[in-house]
Amino acid sequence: MRKAVIRLMILFVLTGCTRGSLAASPAPPLPTLTTVDKQVPAFQSSYCWKSEGKSSCVDFIPPLLQVRNENPVTVPSHATIAIHFDKKPNPGTLQVNEWIGENKTRPVVVKDSAFVLPADKGIHVYSFFAEWEEGSAYYVCKVYVQ
Repeated sequence: MRKAVIRLMILFVLTGCTRGSLAASPAPPLPTLTTVDKQVPAFQSSYCWKSEGKSSCVDFIPPLLQVRNENPVTVPSHATIAIHFDKKPNPGTLQVNEWIGENKTRPVVVKDSAFVLPADKGIHVYSFFAEWEEGSAYYVCKVYVQ
């Protein structure tokens, strides 16, 4: 009996924040990042999204922690990273920040959905943000500038 109650409690916890079925919650589009002839993995971070009558807000751990175990893609200094979404974000909403400390970022200039990497060699982590009619989302990527 006790095991049945525990299972039932776990089921309530797992389904308590969903409406209807356990179908996937709506999520924003994942971008494709490219530089030189390489793709740079982009990782979904925090977002709020609404589609098909369902909405969801999801918080992720801070970007530096989110990619701490990910292998960075090696790219040359001053390379350009192009950000492509299948569904374009609202004009003027794409923003990129470079993480320069545990709790500190600096804005990066974005032009034509792309930004230029620095000359500084080493690992660089970037978070970026965009908005659509359906909501907004953050993403994170990690590169090694050579």
